[in-house]
Amino acid sequence: MFGRKKKFKLTAAILLLIFIYALHALYVIFAHTPSLELLSKNTISYSGLRAKVNSGNTRVSLIKVSLGTEENLIYPIYEESSLDKDFKEKFISIPLSPEDEAVKFIKKNKLESLYIYYSINYSNKFFDSDINKKIKISIDFEPPSIKSVKTDSYLYLGGIGYVTYETSSDTYSSYVDTGLDNKFYPITRINKDSISNLVYFTCGNKPCKNGKIKIIAEDLSGNSLVLFKKVKTLRNKKWKTSDIVIDLDFVRNKYNEIFNTNIETVSVDNFLELNLELRKKNNLEISSQTKKITKEPITLGKFFQLRNSKVFSRFSDKRNYFFDDMESSLMSTYHWGYDLSSIENAKVYASSEGVVSFLSNDGLGIYGKTIVINHGLGFYSLYSHLSEISVRVGDTVSSKVVIGKTGQSGLAFGDHLHFGSYIQGVPFDSNEIWDKKYFNQKVLSVYKNFINSKKINSNSEGRLKAEWLYTVSILF
Repeated sequence: MFGRKKKFKLTAAILLLIFIYALHALYVIFAHTPSLELLSKNTISYSGLRAKVNSGNTRVSLIKVSLGTEENLIYPIYEESSLDKDFKEKFISIPLSPEDEAVKFIKKNKLESLYIYYSINYSNKFFDSDINKKIKISIDFEPPSIKSVKTDSYLYLGGIGYVTYETSSDTYSSYVDTGLDNKFYPITRINKDSISNLVYFTCGNKPCKNGKIKIIAEDLSGNSLVLFKKVKTLRNKKWKTSDIVIDLDFVRNKYNEIFNTNIETVSVDNFLELNLELRKKNNLEISSQTKKITKEPITLGKFFQLRNSKVFSRFSDKRNYFFDDMESSLMSTYHWGYDLSSIENAKVYASSEGVVSFLSNDGLGIYGKTIVINHGLGFYSLYSHLSEISVRVGDTVSSKVVIGKTGQSGLAFGDHLHFGSYIQGVPFDSNEIWDKKYFNQKVLSVYKNFINSKKINSNSEGRLKAEWLYTVSILF
C-alpha cells in the first residue's frame, strides 16, 4: 500500500513537471516571437521606410523586407543577416529614390496602396522558425509646394533678412537654412488651402553660404521640397581686430570670482578654461534662451541704445589674446554685441518693450549678471555685466523701465553694459534695430504687410513641385 502511494506521488510529480515544461515551451513558442513595427505612419514616401524590429527574446538570424501588391511580392528592398545575436531592438532605415524599380512600378501603375512583406528567421530554445507577415501601407510621393517667395534679396553684413512664402496645407514643417548651421522657423498664418510664412533670419557676421538661402518644406510622410533663393550680402562694414595682453592679476581675480575659488596663481590653462571653455558654454546657453518664437510682436516701436552711452566695442570685433612672453596669440574670440560705457552704475533701461524671459542674478559665467528680454517675432535683447538687476522673469518692460545698473560682473574689464541682439538664437548687429528707418523697412512694415495681406489662392501660378528629397534649384 505504501509502495503504491509512493509510486502515485512520483508519477504525479513527473506529470506535473511535464505539464510545466509544456507550458513553458508553449510560452516560448507563442509569446517569444520577433516582430516588425513601421515607424513611418504606414506610409511609403521618398524619405523611405523606417521600422523597428523587436527580437522577442529570440535569436534573429535574417530580416527581409519586400514591397508587393496584395497578391504578389514585387521587389525586395532590404535584407540583413549579419546581426547581433543578442539584440533586443533594432532600428532599420530603407531609403528610396525615383530611380528605384519599385518606385517606377508604383508610379507607372498609379498604385494608391501597397503591402510591406517581411520575413524574420529566428531561433528559440526549442527550434528554428520564421515569421512571414504583411502590412498594408499608403503611398505618398507628393511633396509640399512652395510658391510666392518674396524678399528684398539683400542684407547688410551682420544684419537681418526676411523672406515670405506660401506652402501647401499638407506642410508639416518649413524653415530657412542659411548654410551656416542655423535654421530659422516661420511665423505662420493658416489659410483655407495654404499656409503663409514669414521668416526673419541672419547670417551673423558672414555672408550666407554661396550667397543663397534654402527654403525647405516637409510633410508628415517625409517628402521634402527645397528651393534656393539668392541673397546678396552688402559688405558695408569691416570688423575691427584688437590685440589684448592678458594681465595675470586680472585673470586670477576674475577666475576666483566666477568659479568661486581662491587660487593664488593662474596659468594659461586657467585662462583658457575661463575665456574659451566657459565662453562656449555661456554662448550655448544664450542661444538656447533666445531661440523661441513668440509669434505676436510684443513691440512695434523703436529700439534705444543705452542713454548717454558711448560705444567702445562693436559687434563682431575680433580679439586676439596674448600673454607677455608670447609671440603668437593664445586664442581669438568674436564679440557678439556692443560694449556701451556711461557713468559707473548707470541706470539700464529696456531697449524696447518686451517681456523678461531669462535672468541670472548669480552670474552667467563670463557675462556676469544678465537679463534677456523677448520682443516677439524671434527677436531678443541681452544685457550683461550688470551690478544690479531690478526685474523678474515674466515682467513686461519698456524703454521707460529701469531693469538694472551697469557694472563689471563676469569677465568685464571695467564698468559698462554689454548689449546683444539675437534672432532665433543667432546674434546680429544691433545697429539693425537702433536705426529706426531701417528696422521699420526690414522688420515692422514687413510684418504688418504679412498679417494684413490677402489670402492667396492655392491654384495661382507659380506652384512648384519636386520629387523625392530631391532639391529643386530655383534662383530668383
